[in-house]
Amino acid sequence: MYKEDRENEARFRAEAINREMPRFVRSFFMSEENHLSGMTLYSYASQLKTFFDFLLENNPYFSKKGLKEITVEDMAKLTDEDIAEFLHDLRMPKERKSNKGLSVCSETTIMHYMVSLNRLFSYLTAHGYLSLNPVEMIKRGRVKKKEIIYLEKDEKQDLINTVSTGDGLTKNQLKFHDIKASKRDTAICTIFLDTGIRVSELVGMNLNDVNFSKHGINVHRKGGNFDTVYMSDNAEKILSDYIENGRGLYKPDRNETAVFLNRSGNRISVRSVEKLVKKYMYGCVPDKAEKITPHKLRTTFAETMLIKTGDVEKVQKLMGHSSISSTMHYVTSTEASIEAVRNLSQD
Repeated sequence: MYKEDRENEARFRAEAINREMPRFVRSFFMSEENHLSGMTLYSYASQLKTFFDFLLENNPYFSKKGLKEITVEDMAKLTDEDIAEFLHDLRMPKERKSNKGLSVCSETTIMHYMVSLNRLFSYLTAHGYLSLNPVEMIKRGRVKKKEIIYLEKDEKQDLINTVSTGDGLTKNQLKFHDIKASKRDTAICTIFLDTGIRVSELVGMNLNDVNFSKHGINVHRKGGNFDTVYMSDNAEKILSDYIENGRGLYKPDRNETAVFLNRSGNRISVRSVEKLVKKYMYGCVPDKAEKITPHKLRTTFAETMLIKTGDVEKVQKLMGHSSISSTMHYVTSTEASIEAVRNLSQD
């Protein structure tokens, strides 16, 4: 239900934006909605809305038009220079809404805008509305490879120790570190490190998704795919202990199906999980705390499995990636990981 609710909400928000868009944009989205997730549709809608708002405010030809008045004939007048001007505007520093400094779009974000624009213009070209796609004439920027942050073996153990015992937490934090929080949070961090699931997948876990007899957890992957991840004996023991002896302490409603609960007995949120991971990291590995998120615990799992197996394709399956190129983002330049993949070129 949680996953379906999030999907429906994203589609609802995308549709709310698309109602204000030109007719051909709505047609484009109707052609895409059967094979894209709600979050992707919402992302495309938001980014295309930003693009059209820019045209209406900055392009002399479009400045006298309303958003819904834009036609495919108008789109045919756009050139690669118009697209480049929009991308330039994205790169320009802008004041934050909170008036606390300036914000800029990263090259990764700009690449996402280009993907959205390219799909729209490709649709218009394929349907004969345009003779060419101006986005294809834009040279794409180079996205710098980010430093891969993950926990070493001893740091993983330090994290679990801090979560289970409270060692390293402040006096104020210890007031809330009761037995139910200890059991819940130990299970959360262990599952991250043991299975590499995404935070959204963990938050979306329901009781009937856990199959202890098969040592597995059913998860709904990005894009709506269904998958099973498998727990180690240790993770299974910790999760079982939380469900049997910790979950009930949150006093959930009898109809609540979520595995992990907040203090009100409802499904825990992604934001709450992010905050609790950060809290424990400051208690055990403060020098990395600012950079460690639930996603970095997922990265830690990927690095661990890659070094142990040396099998990128196996790690791809474990991570739930549809493309091996996604998995390669987790390969570090450490000697250990280089050695782990040294034979892949011979396959």
